Amino acid sequence: MVIRTSWGFFVNSIVAAGLGVVFARLIEQAGVAIAGLIDGREPVFTAVVTELRAPGSDLVFLGGTIASLVVGALLLSMFPNALDRSVGKLQMLWVILFTLRNGLFDLASTAYVEDSPVALALSTFEAPAGLDLVLSVTGAVGLVLLAVAAAPAFLGFSRHRSEILTGPERIRYVATLGLMPGLVGPLLAVVYFIPDRGTGFTATLPFLGVFLVITAIAARWTREVAEPKLVQERSLSIALVLVALIVFTLLRFVIEPGVAIPPWDDNLVWQPRA
Repeated sequence: MVIRTSWGFFVNSIVAAGLGVVFARLIEQAGVAIAGLIDGREPVFTAVVTELRAPGSDLVFLGGTIASLVVGALLLSMFPNALDRSVGKLQMLWVILFTLRNGLFDLASTAYVEDSPVALALSTFEAPAGLDLVLSVTGAVGLVLLAVAAAPAFLGFSRHRSEILTGPERIRYVATLGLMPGLVGPLLAVVYFIPDRGTGFTATLPFLGVFLVITAIAARWTREVAEPKLVQERSLSIALVLVALIVFTLLRFVIEPGVAIPPWDDNLVWQPRA
């Protein structure tokens, strides 16, 4: 007899994926804002973009990439030590995946997208020939490794071994808990980033979870799965839904108008991009 995870937990994953996109973007933009503050660029922080009111070096855009990689790596180092596989840990997994995905994608796009954060940073000095290509390959390889490593993480949320006993069952489970929420969650996150201030960021949201196709495929050959030491309820989490609503309210009414960095800056005269 196969013991299956409840549908409510899969809905939790969709909500958590959407929030993961939001938190990952906030982490990235916080990195740009901090770098802009250090460089004296008078940053104004919003959920979708950090506007820089003063002229200066484009090196500050590297702050978002560094923040994504550092914060993602720190969260990843704490994840394997988790005793349970609760909704909170599922949310943590999605934040890790999208945060690292942002940083690695920035690296991967260096040689091919002229206005990518890393490419802009490299344009500020005489970079060695071929460095952009090396960074792009590194980012692409990192994305593949991240996707493969996510397979056992998702499988660890299974309710019972019988649910992921065979290769096809493992693909089905990861596709349901990981790939589908990874595609649907970012679409739900669109409401958190409207208006996108002319950045075109919302147009990229449908593609953020595409790398999880590799995760679903890799699940077929994944054998080693860390089972949780604590059994927890796997139903729909009302608390997670409330968190999503609270985050939306904060973004819409506090962060969306623009937060000067530092917040006590009295000279905020800022117009968003057309």
